[in-house]
Amino acid sequence: MHNVLTIFRRDLRRIFRNPVAAIVTVGVCILPSLYAWINIAANWDPYKNTSTVAVAIVNEDEGTYNEKLGQINVGDMVVEKLEQNDQLGWQFVGEQEGLEGVASGRYYATIEIPKDFSSDLVSVLSGDLKTPKLKYYVNEKVNAVAPKVTDTGASTVEQQINDNFVSTVAGVLTTKAQDTGAKLGSQTDKLGDTVLADIRDAQSTLDDVSTQLEGAKGTVGKTRDAIRQARDVLASLSSITGSSQRTLRDALGELGGARSDAQSLASRLDSAVSVGTARLDEAATRASTALGGFAGMAEHASATAQSGAKAAHKLSEVNRKAITSLNDAKAQIQASSMLSDQQKQELCSKIDALVSQLQKKADTADSIASQLDGLKFDAQDISDGAQQLEGSIKDATSGISDAKNDVSQNVLPALSSSLDSFALAGGDLQGILDGVSPAVQQASGTLDQLDSTLREAQDVIDQTQDALGGLRGSLGSLATDIEAIRASQNFQLLQNVMDMNSDQVKEFMTSPVELSEQDVFPVANYGSGVAPFYTNLAIWVGGFVLIAIYKLEVDEEEVGPYRAWQGYLGRYLLLLVLGLAQALICCVGDLVMGVQCLHPVAFICAGLVQSFAYVNIIYALSVAFKHIGKALCVVLVILQIPGSSGVYPIEMMPGFFRAINPWLPFTYGINAMRETIAGYWGSCYVQNLLTLLAFVVPALAIGMGARRHLININTLFDKKLAETDLMICEHDGMTRENFKLSTIIKALLSSEDYKHVLLEEAANFEAKYPGMVKRGFALVLVVPLVLLALVFATPAKLPILIVWIVSLVAICAGLIVIEYLHERVWQKTTLAEHSRDEIYELLDRELDEQWEYKLPFRKIAGSLRSRIRGTRDAAGAGPRDAGEKDATGATRPPYPQHSIPDPRPDAQDGAMLDYRAEDYRKHVGEGEPGHHKTDGSDAKGGERR
Repeated sequence: MHNVLTIFRRDLRRIFRNPVAAIVTVGVCILPSLYAWINIAANWDPYKNTSTVAVAIVNEDEGTYNEKLGQINVGDMVVEKLEQNDQLGWQFVGEQEGLEGVASGRYYATIEIPKDFSSDLVSVLSGDLKTPKLKYYVNEKVNAVAPKVTDTGASTVEQQINDNFVSTVAGVLTTKAQDTGAKLGSQTDKLGDTVLADIRDAQSTLDDVSTQLEGAKGTVGKTRDAIRQARDVLASLSSITGSSQRTLRDALGELGGARSDAQSLASRLDSAVSVGTARLDEAATRASTALGGFAGMAEHASATAQSGAKAAHKLSEVNRKAITSLNDAKAQIQASSMLSDQQKQELCSKIDALVSQLQKKADTADSIASQLDGLKFDAQDISDGAQQLEGSIKDATSGISDAKNDVSQNVLPALSSSLDSFALAGGDLQGILDGVSPAVQQASGTLDQLDSTLREAQDVIDQTQDALGGLRGSLGSLATDIEAIRASQNFQLLQNVMDMNSDQVKEFMTSPVELSEQDVFPVANYGSGVAPFYTNLAIWVGGFVLIAIYKLEVDEEEVGPYRAWQGYLGRYLLLLVLGLAQALICCVGDLVMGVQCLHPVAFICAGLVQSFAYVNIIYALSVAFKHIGKALCVVLVILQIPGSSGVYPIEMMPGFFRAINPWLPFTYGINAMRETIAGYWGSCYVQNLLTLLAFVVPALAIGMGARRHLININTLFDKKLAETDLMICEHDGMTRENFKLSTIIKALLSSEDYKHVLLEEAANFEAKYPGMVKRGFALVLVVPLVLLALVFATPAKLPILIVWIVSLVAICAGLIVIEYLHERVWQKTTLAEHSRDEIYELLDRELDEQWEYKLPFRKIAGSLRSRIRGTRDAAGAGPRDAGEKDATGATRPPYPQHSIPDPRPDAQDGAMLDYRAEDYRKHVGEGEPGHHKTDGSDAKGGERR
């Protein structure tokens, strides 16, 4: 660190010993601040002067008449309002003057109100809507920001029109409301009485409906009870029908037996008459029993609905057929001469019993017929037929004995036929009884559905009664509310609408909402808002001015030998002090100007930290990359102006700048200063400064680490630019022949073979070098022309522009690499001229610079240097020039000539060329600026180090 401080003190003495240098240094410290101060002052409050921005107003509106609004001219209203508005420099001119003025740039914009503007605007009141349009002409060529300002003016005109129209309409509506209020006040009491009377009538009607619903509810209950009784009757009918079916089946079986007995009556006439009489009595008894069962069935079936009535009708028809059959049998018995009177008497007595039974069933049928359609008359017919059958049987019994001879020939066949008819009638009756059960089941299902429907109806009646009760209560509440409204204060206010102030109503309708603005971290003016950006920019510019004014390389005067890092830090201390002075002056000047700052000390500290970081970055790039580094500093500031969110929000920037925003130093420097100006939020101030200081680490790595590896290419640039005698090039105190350790060791171990290969490669490269340079410059011209043509031929302009820039950078980088390789080849050929002592010195120096400063290898490097020096002394290495003596006094031979293939284009195949290092040096131009001579000095007289 001693040398670092020595260099710093020496530089300060040089400045203060020279008054001119001191004045220039003061100017360097102040000049960058002017950039910030002037821009902050210029942007202090630019929107305060918008009244001088000329905007022409062309009013062509002819106005219109509306029944509701009367005569209205919106254009005149707007002009009247704008004459009192100083937001912009309004100029009221004619149409031609307005258009010519905006085209010539005399006016930044022209707003024209068409002649039919008022009529289109009020068309909304008539329903025939026509959108009114303003004509807005703006000259965007005059200024980039002016159109945004004039856009505000156009919005102002539009707002004035809206306000005037709304105000006018509000005035008309207020007048209408006052008239309506007057009418409403006179009619309110009458309307209230009418409504209350209607409510009372409605309540009375609801009471009547509720009473009717209660009666309907009782009727539904009774109907459901009747349905339950009908279900019981249907159950009894189903049981009786089953019993009747069984009885009828038994009777039909007996009839079959009777028919069989009648067929054998001819052979056993006497006994047959008795048997026939007995059978006839038994058949009559069974028929009477069947008819009695049928009568009971008809009595129970009378309670059914339509299905039961149908079954009863069918049963009545069967009874008629049965009675007819019995009558026929009775008549045949009475007419029979085979029966004696006694037999006929017995038969008639049986028939009488049958008739008695049928009469009982007929009584039951009469009960059923009272509930079924027509069944009553059929039952009466059955009763009459039974009585006739009784008389016929009596007559037949008395004449059986007389007709026994006729029975076998006439009576028995007739009787058999009658029995067949009776059996057929029994079959029909059986079919009818079979149809009764399904009819009963169907009737039962119908009754179930009817009962379910009545149950739902009962629920609906209950719900309706509840709803009517709620409605009646609502009507009561409504009546109470009407009475309350009539007595309320709000109703009195409604009656006072006619006393409203129309001007106040128009003012409210024009601006019904008032915006309450609450500033979070308020900033007093626009200048204070942009102060962080311009201050950071001034500090960066100040750092760039420092590396442009002051030398970056350090000489050894008053210092003596020093290492590279010592020279770097020694000069950096000077630039850092000057940079901090620039930042201090700039920040204090901002505060003196009146820039808002809640935390002045923190504001100044932020400026000092920014200077520390920016000067470090600029100095590192400039020292490591020389002219290229300075160009990189310019590129960085170009990127940081739009990419650091200094003026516009970063979200408004293109995606590229949003992506690089976190990687730019300005981002954190500006944010830190904003914290001090408007107020702290958490630890943002400290976080931004720490992030900014993090940029110092890679800068130091570049300046102190990468520099030594770029010495040769920087020397190349300096030498080539110095050859122009136009560009300023700083001599690098570290300029020297720099070789890799492997190259030096190869030269020591196999010097002759290595020199031969080296010279051969050099000759080949030298032959190709001019062509590569020419092709590179040709590409520099051709590629941009081709891409320029593509820019105008294709719509993808931005990608082509990017390819254009990248290709130029790549071609230029290729030319630099070619030139660097050419220079390195020349430097390697000089290694062939060195004596072994000089090569050992090169090796010693490389070990010293590459390894000694690395602590773990310091002892190894020292031991290796000692061995190298011992080997060199033992070998007695000396100069290699012709005629010179070595350590033993013997004369060394001159450089040998090497036979290498001839690389020249016009050389014959297999031609060899005798080549020496001196020949190559002469070929590339010995004595040209920057080329080294064999006497140890370069062409410019600079000492080779």
